[in-house]
Amino acid sequence: MIINEQATAMHWDETYRKGRRSLRVTPHEIELFQLHVKTAPGMVAVDIGCGTGDWALALANVGLDVTGYDFSAVAVATASRLSMEAAAADEAKGKGGQGRARFIEWDVTSDVAPPFLEPHSVDIVTCRLVAAFLPMQRFLVRAAGWLKPDGLVHIVTAVDERLDAAAQEHRGLKERQIAKLGAGWKDVHSYAVRADRSIEAIVLQHYA
Repeated sequence: MIINEQATAMHWDETYRKGRRSLRVTPHEIELFQLHVKTAPGMVAVDIGCGTGDWALALANVGLDVTGYDFSAVAVATASRLSMEAAAADEAKGKGGQGRARFIEWDVTSDVAPPFLEPHSVDIVTCRLVAAFLPMQRFLVRAAGWLKPDGLVHIVTAVDERLDAAAQEHRGLKERQIAKLGAGWKDVHSYAVRADRSIEAIVLQHYA
């Protein structure tokens, strides 16, 4: 799933054991997502390269039923634990009616079909800050096959040319790579996750 020195699950297992977490999901980011994606409770989403589950859990909190996939067993175990802790906290507070999140170990670059993921069964396929590590054109063709007729792909990526030195850990796509993501999709739009557009979201719908 990952290139060069980051090509193995073993590498990422060790990274997550050291406490690696993704960039924090802010309320503003979720508001932008809901504005541009038009979510509804009960929608089915999959989060590819979910890491420790921050994004998947945030989507579950707005009513989506989310399955997060990652090839790091350590990340999946951490995400599952955090999900159970969040569910227990919500139950203690008497909160209900939200979505759910589950996490499964799977390598998106493998030829093996993802567990529990049927063709044309998903409303939203999302990947957050992992696009630079994925074979994107192959991934997008597979994602198109998972989507319902009006389903969409939502990609959040850092923009390589706009990252400052302190943010280089969030490896990004180059602008020319981002421009190619929409090839083959009838409806494409993007929006700034950060005001300086160092992180952008791309929404793809209706694969031709």
